[in-house]
Amino acid sequence: MNFEFIRTLTILYVEDEISLQNDICQNIEPFVKEIIRANNGEEGVALFRENRDKIDLIISDILMPKMNGIEMISSIRKSDQEIPVIYTTAFNDSEYMKQTIELSIISYILKPIDIELLLKGIEKASFKIENERLKSKLHDINKGLELKVAEKTKALQVQNKKLYQQVYTDELTNLPNRKAFIRDIELVKNPIVSIVDIDEFKRINDTYGEVVGNIALCKVAKLLNEAGVQRDCKVYRIGSDEFVLLRDEKFKIETCIKTISMVIDTINKDLIYVKEYDISLRIDVTIGISTEQTNTIETAGMALKVAKNDKIAYKIYCDKCSLYEEYKNDMTWTRIIEKAVNNNLVVPYYQPIVDKDKNIIKYEALMRIIDDENIYPPFKFLNIAKKAKLYSKMVELMIAKVLEKINETGMRISINLSIEDILNEKLIDFIETELEKSNNSHLVTFELLENKNIIEYSQAMRFIERIKEIGCTVAIDDFGSGYSNFQYLLELQPDYIKIDGSSIQNINTDKNSYLITKTINDFAHSLNIKTVAEFVHNKEVFNMLKELGVDEYQGYYFSEPLSDF
Repeated sequence: MNFEFIRTLTILYVEDEISLQNDICQNIEPFVKEIIRANNGEEGVALFRENRDKIDLIISDILMPKMNGIEMISSIRKSDQEIPVIYTTAFNDSEYMKQTIELSIISYILKPIDIELLLKGIEKASFKIENERLKSKLHDINKGLELKVAEKTKALQVQNKKLYQQVYTDELTNLPNRKAFIRDIELVKNPIVSIVDIDEFKRINDTYGEVVGNIALCKVAKLLNEAGVQRDCKVYRIGSDEFVLLRDEKFKIETCIKTISMVIDTINKDLIYVKEYDISLRIDVTIGISTEQTNTIETAGMALKVAKNDKIAYKIYCDKCSLYEEYKNDMTWTRIIEKAVNNNLVVPYYQPIVDKDKNIIKYEALMRIIDDENIYPPFKFLNIAKKAKLYSKMVELMIAKVLEKINETGMRISINLSIEDILNEKLIDFIETELEKSNNSHLVTFELLENKNIIEYSQAMRFIERIKEIGCTVAIDDFGSGYSNFQYLLELQPDYIKIDGSSIQNINTDKNSYLITKTINDFAHSLNIKTVAEFVHNKEVFNMLKELGVDEYQGYYFSEPLSDF
């Protein structure tokens, strides 16, 4: 017998014969938790209702005054079908048996009551009670789990909604982003796509900084969105300074021009005021439009390029906008570059770098290519060389020739590298191999173009460490060109910084240029970094730079780039 469980039971005992009631209670009280007594059926119903949450089992006589046991259980069964019941009676009547069976009675014990039989009846009832408790507990657990699952599901739905928003929303402007545009255009039957590009946005960033540039972008985004709402267009930000207007309708030239004119007028009508910095900006935009069913964004981009090349406010795509001439030009230059690479016509030109007494102390090697009798500088071919995947080979040719010149002359020469070069492991392996062949690595300076991406790549630090171990020196080129970050001078620890020519050129006429140059020079010297001034073009600028204490100088005032020295 499971006495441990029986001791958890609370019993309602209903018996009108008080002496018997006392005797039974005295015998079974040691085995149970609690006995609640009632003297008749009415009292039993009242006590059950009052103690329903705690009563586990009912033991009841059948024949009692006011309400008999069968009537009492019938009343209780209206509200509780499961409570176990044991009847005790002096009568072994088949009619009673039938009624008690109909009321789902656990046991039927005849008087005089045998305590052992009663305890066995209680034990039998305890199995049902234990099962009911377990079912109730499992129900509560399941209910709790269901609530937790529901809460988690709701939280996940909220989180998924947020993540969905993040994936398809531009963080800066809160406009839908490129991914959202690609998703939405698939659902559009008659797309009209307009790419809106901010003219010379880089100049705003370079002049006023990225914080002001970002504020300007947000203001442009707001203006475009307002205009888009008026013309039933959805507005997206798809690039740094590029937005898209998407409209779903049959193309009508008059309607399209009216929409585009409204957008241009909205942007151009007023200066954009940046209150935080008390700056007013003039923003102009160029727009490329396409109504093509396929490659809509690409053809709108082609129209935008034509509009920019032609210096017009907007262009609607047509067959003549296919940029055939541009592709034809790319192919012509690709052939010239291939010829130069294959025939060893990628050559260095050398521009002297002097000290304060105009003595040449080293040279900077500048890439040129020769085609027949023509000599071309990098701005003519560099971008096309990169597109044609010939650029790395050109850099290799340059480095090999410069190292050969160093070995021949014993003169220090600097070589330019971009962030793309530093990230090209194959090229870096080539550089290290060539340097190991030479005994003059201490005469090589690598000039790294000052670019915001330098901060983002740990490869720059690793490259500098590797090169310095070999014996080379390192310069940061074009410092002060718009992305200047004094913090990474502390991190990269170059040997030189070359102050950008945009500050040097105007140092004698522009106070801000003078202050920028002085600040850079003083800061570099405080870190024991030497400075080189680029684009020195006259005596007055040279003298001012000497007064500031700049270490070295370069520019047409001393010499243009030379084919040899």
